[in-house]
Amino acid sequence: MRLFIAIPLPTDVAARAFEILPASLPALRRVKAENLHLTLAFLGQTPDERLGDVTAAARDSAASVSPFTLVFDRAGRFPERGRPRVVWLGIAAGAASVLELGKGVYAGLRSRGLRFDDRPLAPHLTLARVVEDASAAEAKTVGAALADLAIERLGFEVREIAVVQSVLSPKGPRYTALATVPLAHS
Repeated sequence: MRLFIAIPLPTDVAARAFEILPASLPALRRVKAENLHLTLAFLGQTPDERLGDVTAAARDSAASVSPFTLVFDRAGRFPERGRPRVVWLGIAAGAASVLELGKGVYAGLRSRGLRFDDRPLAPHLTLARVVEDASAAEAKTVGAALADLAIERLGFEVREIAVVQSVLSPKGPRYTALATVPLAHS
């Protein structure tokens, strides 16, 4: 199964985040509100029998981090210059706790011999991807809109992380939380 570990968003926060990008922006493949999350680690294809190990890695990391407030306050893009590929929300508060969770998840996955995308964690909330066949003008419009986009702060209390299964289909991915683990009790 295809797995990742993430901070899930409350339904109301996800709905508000989904509404941030103007509907008029061209050439975007938007992430559905119900699929919005902040990825801590992407494992990809993982043998079914390793789900317990993945959950244990998430549980170990969560046990060392107290609940915290996560606030998004700005829109951005990857890459920062040139043709944009990903549109995201950046973190105003809670980044240190997100990085601590990610560090713990990475250590837990490594210690259990699990394979995952081991690039340095750059915490963000992906809102959309620019379609591959976007024209130069469309890509430029997206980049310009992001430079001018002012967003209101969007925050919530993080109390758990989830091990999520991703099933790909022509209609887009479907995410199912297979396990949720609470953060440490303060």
